[in-house]
Amino acid sequence: MNKIKVRATLFSLALVILLIAIFIVTIIQDKKHVLDEKTSAHRALLRNSFDLAMLDTQKGLSELACQIAGNRDIVDAFAARDREKLYQLTIPYFKEAKHRGEVDMSGFIGADGTHFLRLQDPKKYGDNILKKRPVLAYAINNRKIVTTLDVTIYDVSVVTIVPIFKNKTFIGIIQTVAKIDRVQKRLDAHSGIKSAIAFDTQKLKILLPNSKNIAYQGYSIVSSNNPLFEHLPATFTFNKSNRYTIDARDYVIASRPLTNYKNELIAMMTCAFDITEDVAEYKIEIRNLILISLILVTVMAAILHYGFRILIRRIERDTQLTKELNQKLEHQLHTDYLTSLPNRNALIRDIRTNRFYALILLNIDNFKEINDFYGHAIGDETLLALAKSIQEAIHNLPMQLYKMPSDEYAITLSQPMNSAQLEAARLSIVNYLQAQYYDLQGASIFVTLTMGMDVARSRKSNIIDLLANADMALKSAKKRRLSYQLYDETMQIRQEYQHNILWSKKLKEAIEEKQFCLHYQPIFDANTGHIVEHEALIRMIDNNGEIVSPGYFLPAARQSRLYPLLSQFVINEVFTMLETTTHTYSINLSVDDIFDKPTKELLIQKLRASSHTNRLIFELLESEGIENYPEVSAFISEVKQFGCRIAIDDFGTGYSNFAHIIKLDVDILKIDGSLIRNIDTDTNAQTILIAITEFSKHLGLHTVAEFVHSEAVYNKCRELGIDYLQGYYLGEPKPL
Repeated sequence: MNKIKVRATLFSLALVILLIAIFIVTIIQDKKHVLDEKTSAHRALLRNSFDLAMLDTQKGLSELACQIAGNRDIVDAFAARDREKLYQLTIPYFKEAKHRGEVDMSGFIGADGTHFLRLQDPKKYGDNILKKRPVLAYAINNRKIVTTLDVTIYDVSVVTIVPIFKNKTFIGIIQTVAKIDRVQKRLDAHSGIKSAIAFDTQKLKILLPNSKNIAYQGYSIVSSNNPLFEHLPATFTFNKSNRYTIDARDYVIASRPLTNYKNELIAMMTCAFDITEDVAEYKIEIRNLILISLILVTVMAAILHYGFRILIRRIERDTQLTKELNQKLEHQLHTDYLTSLPNRNALIRDIRTNRFYALILLNIDNFKEINDFYGHAIGDETLLALAKSIQEAIHNLPMQLYKMPSDEYAITLSQPMNSAQLEAARLSIVNYLQAQYYDLQGASIFVTLTMGMDVARSRKSNIIDLLANADMALKSAKKRRLSYQLYDETMQIRQEYQHNILWSKKLKEAIEEKQFCLHYQPIFDANTGHIVEHEALIRMIDNNGEIVSPGYFLPAARQSRLYPLLSQFVINEVFTMLETTTHTYSINLSVDDIFDKPTKELLIQKLRASSHTNRLIFELLESEGIENYPEVSAFISEVKQFGCRIAIDDFGTGYSNFAHIIKLDVDILKIDGSLIRNIDTDTNAQTILIAITEFSKHLGLHTVAEFVHSEAVYNKCRELGIDYLQGYYLGEPKPL
């Protein structure tokens, strides 16, 4: 019996030991998996921290280069080859950027590739190193902005190159340089990460033949922020991320390739994260596990049961912590904090893995007014409520909603639809959203939206192009006051952007050179044929002495906020004419002019100083903003105290509303040329014109017909009882 008992005991003990051994092996594997997950999280932190440090460095370089290249005086000095003046103008920018820790070197290189000025070493110039530094030749030949990693004669650096033009003529480039250790300083400051830059040894020897650096596998360590990289283990490799033990410490060492402007691999960014504590914790847990296992052998089943439960709980806790860390990183990078929707970063991320067939951008109309009137709390609730409504509108459609910056949303289409199906889907979304009212803290909010969309035209369509095109379509819809715009290459939006940029530059130069004049178009009494007033119309004088119509430069003036300067020029010129002639003049004003404080102050100052204000008429453009009756009415009352008269320009189209005329104390209605152009043959236009003239006579207002371009139109306007006439048939705009 004793032998059987011993055998049974030994067998039971062996069975328990076997179970414990299996248990121990399983737990060790799970612990190793937890350690590997922590290591992966560290790698992700390394990668993100480096990207942020590099972007921060590039941003500082680009801002300095664009500041310098955008300064007209600097461009003029560079074009004139005045090195001393160029140095004096540029050095404050350079010193300020260097003081901020954004730049180490900067300089100008002529179109022929010769160094014209080094700001850090102004006495050294005239050399040409295009063969040694192909990026300089590339930037000069292509004449476009280049940001890259490169080797200068001073060190391995991050370089930004910006072309400089003078009157469309390429005169050279401005180069801004930050040594690579600035990236590492940012990396160390933000994340405490040990890092090193390993540059391709062969490429490094071209410009720095005497450099003596530690080499690994064809790469040379050119910069590091820790001695760790001076004695990496023999098993180290750039191509694989691994854990290494160095000087009794444990590290995750990972490398990522760095490319130049040609996307050529030229360097490795190697970062090390100290995981000694994680490894120590791992070892301690394994040791504790063995001790627990010995106790389990002693006390057998009971301790085994309770110990198992404790260990499982610890595993779950460690796994949960890792998951929470990953989820937190994912949430911060790819989720909108207010709506919890995927954000623009998520959209860009999804570009790499998904194919989209269409992209829709939605923008809330007048969201600023909602914020200003109701407060930001109601504004945030509006964004949340609208996000919920959009999700409800698309829940049966193969679409995904993203929250873009500010008050915009993006909807992507993940399955193909024909044009009819896509239009039906779009209309269902619009109809659903237009039916929504939001009761937010007692305020009833109705949201209107503007929509821009682009459709992929082939499998090769780039989602970035879709996003850019949809954005242009949205801006076009806003500009044209449409609720929806589908991008079409025939819209020439890109050309319009280029046109505005070109004319903004011309306009700024014309303002600086005072290349403007006024032409005056006469307005005639329909009964007597006498001139009753002259309308002041601005013109630009180009460098060749040609007169440029405002249709070319006024849109650019409004886009670049130079419009008030033109209005102030017109005001000054017209008041000069009032003092030196006996004519009556009219000035075109927009609501923006009324709201612009310097323009309005100049106008009131001129009115107070003049004794001829009874010969002045202000033509208000009937556009968005005229419905701001308190402000507009206050302006009308103020100028009428000086004897001025008020006319509504372009009446009859666009935002025309008889309510404007009733609420505002005006004297004259100028009927838009679109109604007058074919008045001799268009019976509908005649009917509208009769209604306007009868309405005007009833209120005691005078009417002016614009665009009288022929004898037939002239006779018909007189027949319909219009008071005054204006147009090329009677008199063209010209200097007085």
